[in-house]
This record gives sequence, structure tokens and C-alpha cells, in this order.
Amino acid sequence: ARRAFSDFAELQGLSSLIEQTPANSKATVKRTNSDSVLAGGSGRSKITDSIRLALDCGANEFVPEAPISGRTPRLQRSQRGAFATAAEDIAEAIPLVPLAVKFGITAVGLVIRLVIYSMLITPAALRFVYAYFFEPRIIRRVRYGPNRRNYVDIYLPEAAKEAREGSAQPLPVVVGIMGGAWVMGHRSWNTQLGCRLLDADVITVAVDYRNYPIGQIPDMVEDIGRALNWVYGNISVYGGDPENMMVHAQSAGAHLTALLMLERSIMLARGHATPKRTLSMGNLKGCVLMSGPYDLEALQPHVIARGVNAEILRGLCVDGDLAGCSPFLLLETSDWRECAKQAAEHLPPIHFFHGTHDQAVPAWSSTRFAKQLQEKGVSDVTVDIREGFTHTLPILEGPMRGECDMQVELILPFLLGAEAARRRIAALPRRPRLLPECMIRLAMWITPY
Repeated sequence: ARRAFSDFAELQGLSSLIEQTPANSKATVKRTNSDSVLAGGSGRSKITDSIRLALDCGANEFVPEAPISGRTPRLQRSQRGAFATAAEDIAEAIPLVPLAVKFGITAVGLVIRLVIYSMLITPAALRFVYAYFFEPRIIRRVRYGPNRRNYVDIYLPEAAKEAREGSAQPLPVVVGIMGGAWVMGHRSWNTQLGCRLLDADVITVAVDYRNYPIGQIPDMVEDIGRALNWVYGNISVYGGDPENMMVHAQSAGAHLTALLMLERSIMLARGHATPKRTLSMGNLKGCVLMSGPYDLEALQPHVIARGVNAEILRGLCVDGDLAGCSPFLLLETSDWRECAKQAAEHLPPIHFFHGTHDQAVPAWSSTRFAKQLQEKGVSDVTVDIREGFTHTLPILEGPMRGECDMQVELILPFLLGAEAARRRIAALPRRPRLLPECMIRLAMWITPY
């Protein structure tokens, strides 16, 4: 908590708060490649610098240990150690107390609703918590980069062992990039999806990245870029197929992924040299962007109308540059216009998903961005707007009902093809209902999302 508070105070330039923080010598952590992000200049220029840094690092900076007998030494750690490291991660991931110092009482109502919502779904969520700590097919806390929170969790189906031994084909791979409003995301948010894809014989790599106030949007984009390079260069060690890989990103994760894809496609279109085994986004089989905010300037009035201090959005961006951190507005720049055709060739098929009852991010965010992409030369774009869906229904309430495989239904056709995906989904074991319908309906009514 002290370290999170110190990071927050330093980021806001509140040196007096840092001096008052107990044990400050322990709270101040040296960051790799992050301090320069705060040193002025536009948000856009800092993002391009961060992506270039991630591109140039290649995939071999953190080489994983080869799995032994279907497990790695990480899986043989004591559960006590797993709980301790997870507690540290989550304490960094949700810096609500220091954020409250900055933004005060403006969002108290939303926080109260979030707490009640969390209490309502806790009985069902405990099943995912248990799986995260005790599921033996999860390899936890594998480092992919030098920065804080640069870890992935890898969900390995039993079939991955045969793939590693060469007696079966490598398995498809999904890279899961969670949301969390840029301030409270954690890779364990992918547990529900990762465990479901285990049943479908698909490897899931759940990516963690620095959240605010540990970092700003350029830091987050850099981390995701590093993670994708690492997965592409190393997933074969675990039995995965780097040539049959896709990204599933939700909410803030969708925004960061879209920003990374567009900026990286411009760099590659301009001939930016990259190391071998560096992922081109065009090599992905697809990218599912779920419920993302793609124009932070246009989102600002919505945030204010909900009673949240819009200063938090500007705090996420270097020098408050909302435009420079908005993928929607990137398409209107001269940089994109000058190489639009070539840049579009470096993009994967993109599928947007959004719900009409999303309170956190209105559905127009996806429809406007998809239309903008198509008008600016990106042809392989599809949009799926679901009537009555909230921000969290596809990832939480739906699976808790035991009737929703929405994420799996979106993902598998990209990896397997439409017909093979239908057969694989039909063969999945039926989900159990985790909550009574009355509790789910109450949770959906009270949710701030």
C-alpha cells in the first residue's frame, strides 16, 4: 500500500506526500523505461517511443524454462507462496486508497455500487478464485519483461504435453488482455475464460501490465507490446502454435490493444526494422475487442455525467493528452493518411463486441471506431452489438448463469474455422449454474458497469 501510494504521489508531482510516506526508501521503486514517459512531450509521441522500445526488445529477453513432466518449477511452489505473491499483485493492481486522495468523493456512489455488486457475485466468484490458486494446469507468474507487473499466467490443457513432445499438433493460443478501467486490472481477471478454454484444448496466456498510478497509458501499451512479442517467440516451448494465435481484449485492455495495433502498423508500414521473431499484428488470426473506449475525448462527457471526475482520464495520459491516447483520433492524423494502405496490411481481422446496456462505455464507442476503420482503409472489420448486454455480462453474469459461452463462441472461429469451432463448442462440458437467477438480476441492476 505504501509503494502504491508513493507511486501515485510521485506521478502527480506531490513530493510532500512522498516525504510523508513511511519507509519511503522501500516504497520508491526504480522503474525500467518508465520515468522518461513522464518527462514531457505529447501522449502520442510517448506512445510511439514505448512501442518502438517494445518492438526493439524482441522476444528473447526473458526465455522461459522448458516444462518438465507437464509442469514447470513454478507449479511446484507452495500454495502459501502463491497466495503471498497474488496478494502483492492485487495490492498493486487496485490502488483505491491513493486514488481517493486525488479524486475525493466524486465517485463514492459508484464505489458503493461496485462493493455491493462484488458482494452479490462473491459466492460464484469464489469458484474462479479457487481455480486461480489450485488449478494445476495454470503456470503462474511467468516474467515477460523488466518492468513491474510484467508477468503472464499460462493456462495449459493436457493436450499441450503431447504437442511439446512432438506427438501432436501445437495448440491454438489466445492472449487475454483484461480491463479494469486502467487502474484495477489484474491478469487473474482472465481466470474464467482461461479455464473454459482449457476444456477446448486452447492455450490462454493472461497478460498483466502496469496500471495507473504505477504507469500511464504509454507504459501500459509498452507492456502489452512486450507481452505479445514474448508469447509469439516463446509459446512453442509450452506446446502452443505461434502461427495460430489471436488476441481477446476487454474494456481498457481493448483500448490499449487498439492503440498498439494502429501505432505498430504505422511503424511497420514505414519500414521500422524489427528483430527476428517479433510479432507483426497482421500475423494474428484475429483480434476480438470487447466493450472498449476508443475515443477518450468523446468519452469525457459520459464520464462526467456519471459523477466521475474527468481528471482521472487526463491523469492517465501524458500531459493530459487525450487525443494522443485515442486510437479513433489516430486514424485522422497525417501519419495514418500517408501510409494507410500499407498500415492496414499489418492489421489482423478485427471483431468488435459491445452491449447496448453498457453503462461504463456506451456502445457507440465500438460502432464509431469500426466505421472509422472501414472508412480509413481497413476492410476486415466486423461489429456485433448485443441488445440488453451490459459491460460485464459476457465475462461474468452470463457464465455464472451456466448458459453463456459468448467469449468462446467469438474466439474459436478465428482459430479453428467456423465448422470446427461449432463442433468444439458442442463438445464442451455444460457449465454449472453458479448463482440463483434472482441474485444475478440484482447484481446486473446494481452494477456500475
